[in-house]
Amino acid sequence: MRVLEKIAEPSTLVMATTSGIALGLNAPGYGTHLIGLVALFPFFLVLDRIHQSPVSLFRKLCHIFLVCWLTGFWGAVLGTHWMIHCIHYFGGVSWLLAFIITGVGYGLIVAIVLFFCFALPVFFIKHRTWWNIPLRLSYFLAVEPFIPHLFPWTFGGLTFSGVPWISQVADLVGEHGLGFFSIGENFLLLLLWRRKTDHAVDVRIVQRLAGGFLLVFGIALAYGAWRSIDLGKHLNQGSLLRVAAIQPNFTPGPMLHNPALSYSTRQRNLPDLIENSRTALQHFPSDALAPKLVVWPESTYPSAYFKHNKDRQLVEQFARDHNTAVLLQSVDWERSNNRYRYYGIAVLVGEDGRVIGRYDKISLMPFGEYLPGEGLFRSLRGWLGSQFHNMSEFEAGKEFTVFSLPGGLCLASSICFDAFSPEVIPQMVRNGAELVINLSNLAWFGKSNASRQIEMALRWKAIENRVPVLYSSNSGETVLINALGEDASERLGLFRVGSFSENLALQRRYSFYREHTRSVQAFFTGLFVFVAILAHLRGRAFSGEDKASG
Repeated sequence: MRVLEKIAEPSTLVMATTSGIALGLNAPGYGTHLIGLVALFPFFLVLDRIHQSPVSLFRKLCHIFLVCWLTGFWGAVLGTHWMIHCIHYFGGVSWLLAFIITGVGYGLIVAIVLFFCFALPVFFIKHRTWWNIPLRLSYFLAVEPFIPHLFPWTFGGLTFSGVPWISQVADLVGEHGLGFFSIGENFLLLLLWRRKTDHAVDVRIVQRLAGGFLLVFGIALAYGAWRSIDLGKHLNQGSLLRVAAIQPNFTPGPMLHNPALSYSTRQRNLPDLIENSRTALQHFPSDALAPKLVVWPESTYPSAYFKHNKDRQLVEQFARDHNTAVLLQSVDWERSNNRYRYYGIAVLVGEDGRVIGRYDKISLMPFGEYLPGEGLFRSLRGWLGSQFHNMSEFEAGKEFTVFSLPGGLCLASSICFDAFSPEVIPQMVRNGAELVINLSNLAWFGKSNASRQIEMALRWKAIENRVPVLYSSNSGETVLINALGEDASERLGLFRVGSFSENLALQRRYSFYREHTRSVQAFFTGLFVFVAILAHLRGRAFSGEDKASG
């Protein structure tokens, strides 16, 4: 009861809720990315208060986790409010219940990430010396890549989506490494607060830490400026590929619990898709020698490509008539051990109508394409299947497939949630892809920030791997992103029918982070160990007398 009374203190509730709201607004779609610079400051204040409270370890643990969950609740319902839309439209539950499910369910996932990234060190730090600030920051940098979480928006990355030069440093340290600046800013605010409230920190320590932070920030800005200028000079050099991206905006009506909630009335059909593609191809010169590629988003091809001959023949004929390759998403299945195995696939059809290759989707969508832990809870799988008739059972692919076009051009096609995987796109680029395409269909997420969420993940993949990325969505917002993470085409609006035709210059580009990801992670781990040793020997952070002034 005392734990619940403690969590119910108005100031604690307000600070945890404030951090949760700020975290949610730090997600894409709101235009408030820089709020991440202060988003965690109230949360850190609560952790400080609990750290000093003379309660048992168990009570402290319960208190901290409940604070993490409250922060995660508001971060989830605001940052991923598209989940609310999906549960409401796709699952057929009321909006209020969908709100609660998102806040409690995904909020718990955010809470776990908050706990392991920020709260866990509190239990090992005995004294509140200034040393625990660099200690906790280096701990975050070391562990965050290894803590499973569904989306990368939570910390660090999106904060600087409005500061292009800083974002370019991701090809050195990755998107998570930029947390040094966003999370570091929050820790600096905490240090200033301590200095103001209890004067336990020497002002010279604050000045040194702030000066070191600004020095690293300045170096990062200079590097980012150089990369932007240098890469910008060469973006239009390389082998030419003409790409026509189609956004048909077909309704997911049959998949919705209530089709009336769809934002589109356009029914999925192959003739319309082909007609849209013909129109887009007209923007290219008729005598163009460069290879052409038409891209159809996820769920827009109306049948199983390898199982329905009539539709496949239409695609083959279209490719031959227009001398163009066609990239599409479909499904396939095979029978094994008296059960069917289903796959979400991307198929590349060559300009001669023959299949060049196929990619099996690796990162499946939880509950939509598979049930987490279904091997342990088969009865739950049966119940959920009876409640949500669109729940599927897909198998994950294993190959990071790269397709080859005439002229030696290499491209790869990820599908939807592959965008969030730390492995799929980087491995595709290591395998030779000079262009990565993401085929998505987010129509059932409604008018939310779902599209921007995937787009932002793809922007970081473009910078981390120095590769152009085409985000191709059925319902928007389709856009081409260059190797600097910038728009390289017009943006097709949400729930709009449209297309664009672009000439791309493709070439292999080097990225330190892509080629040395494990070394970067090892560096951050080593940095944490080094800081922990100093914090113990110089600051008595783990035991001994408190040396608050350093």
